Amino acid sequence: MKNAVLTAAKLLLVGFAATVVRIIGQLAIPAGEQSVLAPSVFALNGTMPLAFTVYGLFAYTCIAALFLLLRGRMGGGRLWQGLRYGLACCAVWVVYLWEPLPHVAALDRITYPIADSLALLVMGLLLGLLLGRPSHARERGGVGPRALPLLSVTLCFLAGRLIMYLAGIYSSFSEKTAETLLWCLLTGFTAACVMVWLNAYVPGGSRLKRALILGGALFGADLLLFNFFMPLVFDADIPDLILRTLTDTLAVTLGSLSLQSPPSSEKDPNNELPAQASSK
Repeated sequence: MKNAVLTAAKLLLVGFAATVVRIIGQLAIPAGEQSVLAPSVFALNGTMPLAFTVYGLFAYTCIAALFLLLRGRMGGGRLWQGLRYGLACCAVWVVYLWEPLPHVAALDRITYPIADSLALLVMGLLLGLLLGRPSHARERGGVGPRALPLLSVTLCFLAGRLIMYLAGIYSSFSEKTAETLLWCLLTGFTAACVMVWLNAYVPGGSRLKRALILGGALFGADLLLFNFFMPLVFDADIPDLILRTLTDTLAVTLGSLSLQSPPSSEKDPNNELPAQASSK
């Protein structure tokens, strides 16, 4: 019980630090103008700073908590463990910020990725420092076959997006078809690379269990929390936002079914000391 409370306190601290860094980054972003989406109710009544702080603390803390699913199989130093997780989150967030959407200005595709990446990197470093586990074993190389999972996740993501575009979700597909399709391929491939990378650190189990952890939790929960920063700023279409989040999550989860369990680590089942340590 004491350990659980201490872990929760550390996660809250990490979430708070990431939120502070993200707010500082937001204040440094030049104010832009767009006429596509109306301001959110928080922006209109002046409560957006408070709403952003509360939701940021919740979102970053939840994203930080997902690190606990991976740390037991990670080798290397503590900071390196957390940094790898932060970089994985950065990859997904940055590529989604590049999505061609009617309200997104060209400058936003530079400033927002920088601000979000800084917050996620701080989150990762603090996670490693506070919650990383000392590694007494080296990870075995290899994460299993890569070609099929990379292709599978990418194509599943592309198929899901094409279905949504044909159904009329909010997008620039009609005006910028080629750019949108290129973004779909880039985003699908990025998600595939992240899933293959994180697959090395997911505890063993059936293909379905691994796919649910990777696609449903590590990708889907992260994406859901990321997407719902948008309604804090704009009067967004919530059903549309939920639909695109669920579809992308389902697509990546289905594609992740092609991932195999990686070679076993040299650590014992409890992920503490090397299995051979007891014989020395």
